[in-house]
Formats: sequence, structure tokens, C-alpha cells
Amino acid sequence: MTKLSFFEQVYELVEEIPKGRVATYGQIARLLEQPHNARVVGWAMRQAPAGLPSHRVVKRSGEPAPDRTLFRGGYTQRELLVAELIPFHSNGCINLSACIWER
Repeated sequence: MTKLSFFEQVYELVEEIPKGRVATYGQIARLLEQPHNARVVGWAMRQAPAGLPSHRVVKRSGEPAPDRTLFRGGYTQRELLVAELIPFHSNGCINLSACIWER
């Protein structure tokens, strides 16, 4: 049995995040028992394979990626999350307490 790379482990975990929920980069790193690798999770998301719901992985502040960052179909992260009924605060940040994924 071959051991999965860290990126592959990230992708498997992100695949589990259901529609209408989000996880943070740090949360993914902690779940993979690599708590200091939140930034590496971000690198993995930038190289995510097509079809992976990478838009569901967000900053711990709840701030979505800049609008110049396009996800699948040419949509912004905010557009994809709004389509999944993810709630946002009036300051533009995601209401993490209402939609954080618990594994």
C-alpha cells in the first residue's frame, strides 16, 4: 500500500466537506495531524484537481479569496459559497460559527 502525499491527503479530506459547510486551512492541517501546515494546505488548494470543492476551504478570519481569484467555472469563491447558502456577515466575511464543518 502506497502512502498518500500530503496534498493527496488534503484532497481526500476536502472532498468530505459537504455543500453548505466550510473548513479553514488550519482545521484541515490539524485534522491531518500537521497543525503547522495550514499554509501548505493553501498551496494544495491552489493546485487542486478539477471537481474538488476547494472553494469550501477558507481563511480562519472568514474572509473569502479576492474577487480576482477565480474558481471552477470562472466564479469567485464568494459566488460559489453564496450559491450554497453560506451566510456572510455585513463586513463580507463568512459567518463561520453558522457553517463550519465538523468531522
